[in-house]
Amino acid sequence: MAVVIPARNESKFIGSTLKALTDQTLKPYRIIVVNDGSNDNTHEIAEQNGAEVIDLVDRGFRATGKPVLAHVLNKGIQAIANDECNYILILGADHLLPPNYISKLIDLMEDNLRIVIASGTIEGESQRDKAPRGSGRIVRFDFWNQIGLQYPTHFGYESYIIYKALADRHEVHVLRDLVSWSQRPTGKTTDYRSYGKAMKALGYHPVYAIGRSLLAFSRTPTGSIQMLLGYLSSNIEKYDISHFVHELQAFELKKKIKLARRKK
Repeated sequence: MAVVIPARNESKFIGSTLKALTDQTLKPYRIIVVNDGSNDNTHEIAEQNGAEVIDLVDRGFRATGKPVLAHVLNKGIQAIANDECNYILILGADHLLPPNYISKLIDLMEDNLRIVIASGTIEGESQRDKAPRGSGRIVRFDFWNQIGLQYPTHFGYESYIIYKALADRHEVHVLRDLVSWSQRPTGKTTDYRSYGKAMKALGYHPVYAIGRSLLAFSRTPTGSIQMLLGYLSSNIEKYDISHFVHELQAFELKKKIKLARRKK
């Protein structure tokens, strides 16, 4: 098990995140922090807590929520490309894991070799999501290696490998009772227009895209509009799995309509 952590100016949080990793009952053999142009002491704290650090040039802004974050993550993933590694954990710099987090997910994946991506949940986030979350996901190395061992540097890169796994007839899983914690409130920095562009790139069915936008409306009407505008963008290249995603969502919509009719 290797861990890749992107970090920009995370001196307040990264020490606790790394401490939680070293306290795991199943410890990673390698922890790589990709220091994304920090101008605080993120680098020093990461090294003091046993992590290897890859320093990137300061581009002047946080990569969170943008496709460029895929580039940051890929720097860490590339560093373990030649290792004898079975699993990769992607983790946010502010994400605290319970001591049994890695061991429970690895046990799950070892018992069912069809599962190639798995995660727990974060306290306070929706328990309805079926897809493993971005931070805290463990990915089977062999699967990722077969599709290029990197995230695509495009909108929706985190979801892409989930749908790619499903399209290739693998399984993904969320352990809902395996709860972790974020040291900062989640969802506060969402780039809603980029989220909409991600839905377009992934091939979201229009009904699903509109539904997601409406769900966001109660929290932020402006964000909801930005999400819909992002989805309506005309210059977004679609992924190779976009047709699969569209058909999958169409099938799920038909099931929901049939279920609603039976209840009447």
